[in-house]
Amino acid sequence: MKKIAIVDFGGQYTHLIARRIRDLGVYSEIVHPENFDAIEDIVGIIFSGGPQSVNAEDAFRINLDVHNNNIPILGICYGHQLLAKMVGGEIESGENKEYGFTSIICDNINSVLLENIESRQKVWMSHGDHVSKLPENFKITASSKSVIIAAYESKDKKYFGFQFHPEVTHTKNGMKMLENFIRLCTNEHNWNVKNFKESLINEIKIQAGDKKLILLLSGGVDSLVALELCIQAVGNENVYSIHVDTGFMRLNESTEIMEHFDKLGFKNIKIIDAEEQYLNELKGVVKPEQKRMIIGKLFVDIANKELSKLPKDEEWLLVQGTIYPDTIESGSTDKSAKIKTHHNRVDEIEKLLRQGKIIEPIKELYKDEVRKLGEELGLPYKLVHRHPFPGPGLAIRVICSDITKPQDNVTKEEAFMNEILSEFNMEGIILPIKSVGVQGDFRTYHHPAVVWFTKDENRSWQKINECSSKVINKLKTINRLILSLIPVGDLNIGKLFLEKHNLDELREVDAILRKKTDTIKEIWQMPVVQLPLRNSENKLCYVMRPVCSQDAMSADFYEMDFDYLKDIISEVQKSENVGDIFYDITTKPPGTIEWE
Repeated sequence: MKKIAIVDFGGQYTHLIARRIRDLGVYSEIVHPENFDAIEDIVGIIFSGGPQSVNAEDAFRINLDVHNNNIPILGICYGHQLLAKMVGGEIESGENKEYGFTSIICDNINSVLLENIESRQKVWMSHGDHVSKLPENFKITASSKSVIIAAYESKDKKYFGFQFHPEVTHTKNGMKMLENFIRLCTNEHNWNVKNFKESLINEIKIQAGDKKLILLLSGGVDSLVALELCIQAVGNENVYSIHVDTGFMRLNESTEIMEHFDKLGFKNIKIIDAEEQYLNELKGVVKPEQKRMIIGKLFVDIANKELSKLPKDEEWLLVQGTIYPDTIESGSTDKSAKIKTHHNRVDEIEKLLRQGKIIEPIKELYKDEVRKLGEELGLPYKLVHRHPFPGPGLAIRVICSDITKPQDNVTKEEAFMNEILSEFNMEGIILPIKSVGVQGDFRTYHHPAVVWFTKDENRSWQKINECSSKVINKLKTINRLILSLIPVGDLNIGKLFLEKHNLDELREVDAILRKKTDTIKEIWQMPVVQLPLRNSENKLCYVMRPVCSQDAMSADFYEMDFDYLKDIISEVQKSENVGDIFYDITTKPPGTIEWE
């Protein structure tokens, strides 16, 4: 079968590129640079992004004779830079960094890949290095305000480069650009995903054999779809589900899960109350990665304890609802960067995977594909399209702290930030806490900043978008911006741990905010974050993060009506323990959807 090879340089979006090509009707296959020679029937090549600098000594390379090559090659982000260097171009590192939405101007008349689209385009950037010089037989086909060479093409129409990511949904005409590339490679559309449900069910049957299946059931759509697949594959009587109530669930969630599953006719489901055990294990723990590791390990320990109670004469396999973004952010390829370790990728799980004791039937799918599969399996729409919820639950939405005063001096950065903010009639402060982000395919752990307008009449989402992008691109110490509707007074950092009373307060705030936003279809997920910051009234502060996304690999924030947002905040602040409520205005990248 003719195919387009996606060369994996460790980027966060490698599988997303492959999927987009398949969506356009051509078979695609991911290959590591060192295995490239083993791939046959290639009609086109795409170099993926990656977290490294092309100029680094240990950077990924590929053994490909570009001077005698006749196959069209498209480089994306890192691939754009690598390809340029391979043909004689130059790469620079500097201040021209871009993360999130960026405007480019295209030469759509003289460009093969950018033809038939408007000259001004909104695209998705995530890079530090950039191409500074091209060989004579190349031409620039797009530029941004910060980067002159945002796209290029060779005059012989063999080599193409995009500094931006056409594969993410936020690049408006990205699919059209990829379609233009495919047209150069082949006119044969040979790929159509038929009987996808049946193929996954058959695969589970083969993997399971005569063994029983045990599903670690979180209650989210991923594990729900995995459970239904398993039941249709081996029968209800051969599937045993364990739901561990960690104490980090949302309000009434475990009870609602059982009610839903009872209506669906699911059997053999056991709920384990492990709240006290989890709180004891996590007592005093503040580091995000350490929290995730403990949660994942304890999850496996509890599951193993349950397994030991099962009949000794039966063999079992564990089933997880792992999806592709979980494996990518955990650093699944040789040179991809770890953004955060997901609970289903801790060491204990990795060991069981190597032993062949775990089935992950949907591990190559993205969230929107999982939802489509759920509908195909006949699951209720309301369950399939409920907001995603992370495996570690509210534990990663409490930003824990064991300090009582700021540890970093950010005075200079704050002054520089306010110079930028003044252009937008805004002011702000850098917060004495940190959150996880992803910039240029690397994990970041930097400060958020809270900003506000100097006058209410100055508010506009256009200004907020421009401001967020500019501040984060210019300041290395900041990877996330949050908005306050009112000027922020003194915020004092204090100790905050995973304790029941804090989690109960977060549950209440989360429940109110979800109820107020559940009818807004554009909001794909609505994390609520508890901060270790108290306002002048000694009340804890919170962040609401309504995000718009399809596949969790990229995301935007929802532009809520300011009056409605004010009403929501007023409703939440009726609770006597709730302080300031902020609104996260960070895209992904540079900020991950969750704060930890």
